[in-house]
Amino acid sequence: MIEWEPQVEDIEWTRSVIESMEINQDWMEGEMAFRKTGDTTLTLLTRTERAEGPAQRVKVVLEDYLDWVVDDSEVKVIPDDPTMAAQMMQQQAESWTCPECDEQRVVNMNLGKVEWKTEGQTYYIDETGERQPLDRWVVAVRCDCGKPVHLSPDDYFLVAGELNFYTWYIDIASNDTLFDGMTHHQIARVLNSEQIVNLVDGVDGIVLDNLETAHLGTTYQNKTVPPHMRGTFCHIFEMAMDEEE
Repeated sequence: MIEWEPQVEDIEWTRSVIESMEINQDWMEGEMAFRKTGDTTLTLLTRTERAEGPAQRVKVVLEDYLDWVVDDSEVKVIPDDPTMAAQMMQQQAESWTCPECDEQRVVNMNLGKVEWKTEGQTYYIDETGERQPLDRWVVAVRCDCGKPVHLSPDDYFLVAGELNFYTWYIDIASNDTLFDGMTHHQIARVLNSEQIVNLVDGVDGIVLDNLETAHLGTTYQNKTVPPHMRGTFCHIFEMAMDEEE
């Protein structure tokens, strides 16, 4: 264990974070990811190579001052080199299977039609140093066994790719509605400045390339828009709920 003593503020801040967490909730701190696995237990899921020291300091606070137990026996250490880290994470993502049936690989599921939803809250530190709540978004991918597999947005991006990531399915008036994010090239090709202003101002019914187009804000028809889709220009596709893809 490292020779380091935390300040009182470090201990109390850590206490406030972990006591507000629900069991199985994740805690992202710097380049580390923890999961609360019991009333007084945390598991260190991942960290970068350079976060070895910070991870040890968190462990000191939790175990020596707060009587918690931190399990870091199976932590995944992410290389500091960006290329090596991306390759490692991609290889790991390709091996993920459904936790219910442990048969179907996530990469072979229907990654084009998923449900974005919030499950509890996580926290971040604002520019004044205060802890602020933030919705914890997850992506539900449906396995053939019928059970949903919940992924973090970053994990979903790894297995689904950029094109699937920038889409959003919702139910509007019993229709399955797909918002397909436009690329910069598409925006430049089909939108002029007046149309962009109208879309940002919320004008409905603008049709471009024979497709209805919208600009997404924080909500759409009383439904909360996932953070990564806010500010995007999208083509809108509608289909009956029972229509087969």
